[in-house]
Order: sequence, then structure tokens, then C-alpha cells
Amino acid sequence: MKKTVTPVTFHYMIITGAFWMSFCLISSYAAVYLQGAGYNNRELGLIMAAGSVGAALLSPLLGSWIDRNRRIRHAGVVYVLLIIQTALLLALRFNPARNVFSAVCYALYMTALLPVNAMNLDLCVRLEHARAPLNFGLARSMGSFAFVIISTLLGVLTERFSFLVLPWAGIVVVALQAAGNLLIDRDLRKYEASMPPEASSAVEKSASLAAFVRENPGFSIMLLGTILIYIAHNMDGNFLINLIENLGGGTAIMGYVAAFTAIVEVPVMMFSSRLPKRWSTADYIRLSFVFFVLKTLAYALAPNIPLFFAARTLQAPSYALYTVLIVSYADSVVARKDSAKAQSLAFAVTTVGSVLSSLLGGQLFDTMGVRNTMLTASGICAVGAAIAVYGTLRRNRGKA
Repeated sequence: MKKTVTPVTFHYMIITGAFWMSFCLISSYAAVYLQGAGYNNRELGLIMAAGSVGAALLSPLLGSWIDRNRRIRHAGVVYVLLIIQTALLLALRFNPARNVFSAVCYALYMTALLPVNAMNLDLCVRLEHARAPLNFGLARSMGSFAFVIISTLLGVLTERFSFLVLPWAGIVVVALQAAGNLLIDRDLRKYEASMPPEASSAVEKSASLAAFVRENPGFSIMLLGTILIYIAHNMDGNFLINLIENLGGGTAIMGYVAAFTAIVEVPVMMFSSRLPKRWSTADYIRLSFVFFVLKTLAYALAPNIPLFFAARTLQAPSYALYTVLIVSYADSVVARKDSAKAQSLAFAVTTVGSVLSSLLGGQLFDTMGVRNTMLTASGICAVGAAIAVYGTLRRNRGKA
């Protein structure tokens, strides 16, 4: 990876930044929109779970399809997903009501939005195999900066106006993604065209999902543990407004908290290529699992807004470290023929965690309260971290 901001890196910054802006809308601001439309925590959890289930199913299906059909352009798949998002955002803007139609539209919006990240991650792998000068860590750090900007802006706008600004913001971000998608696809075509013919054609046939699990037992076990970790992670992400209101804050404070959280991610992502080499990528991934547990526990125990802000610094060695290294880790332990599937599954399991978090969290927050819910999440996270660490210690046969 190059350390300079090449055109490829800049174009990848655009698609990464635009995706994480979109993600902010369905994570930090999902509760704001849906509660504004009249939904309670339980209904919010069900809607988000439905959308996450759809995304968790669609993402690996698209990954497997691309692995089997290497001539399919990522850009074409992403354009279709963006068109669907635009139509659904318009429906949500003009039907902001507590009814079946808006619930289905929001769930489908999530289903079409989340797989874009898996497409972007596999695109990163393809660019690197084509020897394109991409600095993924730097580009991903710009995703966090973009999250900061939109989180802060939307916190102020929704408090000053209403939750109805959210669909319009989503449409603006979709347009930005479309522009970046066009540019990065041109880059990929350029560098793939310069590859030797034997390099571009020497890709084995992709394995089925069952065969993938058999060939990659360690990676699959790690993904299982990651599901539990992300149940805990999304107890905070999906219901952040609940945590903030429990400490006496409001929507604007929630926006500042989300922005601050994204800011602390940036140094780890930006300088990931300069992490001490005495530890392997797998070692750093294991370290991130430990910090996920500590982070969730710190959120549960924070007694006020200032200390809650302090606890958010643990986002850096947990989520940021995992997010920036999982792409290279998956590429190092999974065979090239299954790269799209590996990246899709790595993102899909985080989505499954979001599903279970939405189903469980909505009920727990309504019945147990914020602190007890987050303490429960800490226990779940600890179990997941133990399983995930064990998975990284198992060998995978597929790469060999």
C-alpha cells in the first residue's frame, strides 16, 4: 500500500466516506427517524432486525455471485443498490408514518444499503491484486471523518427542524456514492488492463458456502464469535439515543458523541500501515476483541456525559482496529477464489449481530433499563471475544 494520496486512494475515499455517511443514517439516526414517525423501542428493534436480516442474506449472495462471475463489475451491482435506496428514501420522506408501508420501506432501505460496504471491501482486494496504489487505512479513516461531519450536522438539523431532514440527507449521500463509484470503477479497469493475462485468468473456481466453511474452519469460528461481539457493539450503536437520554442528554449531544467516537477511530485507521511489525495482523485482531469487551463495559458504567465521552476513546483499539485490519486478515487466510465471499461474510456477520442486537436490545431497554442492558451486553461480548480469539488460532485449509 502506498502512503501518498494517489487518485485511486482519493476515489476510494469518496465511496468509503459516502457509505459511512449512509451508515450513520441507519445506525445513529435510525432511532431518531423511527421514533419521530411514532415507533417505540420494540418496533424499532424489529424493523432494524428485518433490514439487517435482509442485508445479511443479500451480502454473501452478491459476494458468491461475483466470485462465480468475475466479469461482473462491482460498479454495476452498486448502482442497482443505490437506485433502490433512492426510491425507498423518497417513500420514507413522503410517508413518515407508523404503518406497515413505512416499516417495510425502512427495512428494505437497510437491506439495499449495507451490502454496499461488502462490495467496497472486495473492490479493495481487487485493486490491490491489480497493483493499484491504494492506501486502504487512509481511505477508511476518511470514512470516519465523513461520519463525524454528517453526525454532527444531522444532530443540529434534526433538533432545529425535524427528523424529516434524514431522508433528504440520504439522497444527497447516494448521489455522492454514485459519483465515487464511477471514478473507482475507471481506476479498476485501468489497472486490470495492465495486468498480465495469466494473472487475471488464474483464479480458481469459487467454493460453495458449505465448502468455504470446511476449508476455512478457523475463519468461520472467528466469524461466529464476531456475531456475539457485534450484538454488544450494536446495543450502543442502534440505541445510542437511549444511552444519551439516560445520562441527561438529547439529540444534539448524541450527534456530538457519535462524531467524537468517529474522530477517535481516525488515527488508528490512518496509521494502520505503521503499526509495530513485531505483532502480526492476527495478533492485532485478537487485541481488538479484548478491547470490544472493555469498551462495552465502560459504556455500561459511565455515570455522566463527560465520562461517557471518555469511554468512547476505547472505540480506537476495538472497532477501528478490527475494521481496518479485517480486510487484509481475510485476504491473508482465505484463498483468492473466495475473496468476495470472505469479505461479504466478514461484513454480513456484523450485520447479523445488528439483527440480534435489534431484537434483543429493544426488549431489554424497555424492561431492564439502560445500565442492566449494557452490562448484559458486556457478558455477551466477552463470550464472543473468547470464541473469536480461538478461531484466529485455528488453521485454515483453503489458503493452502
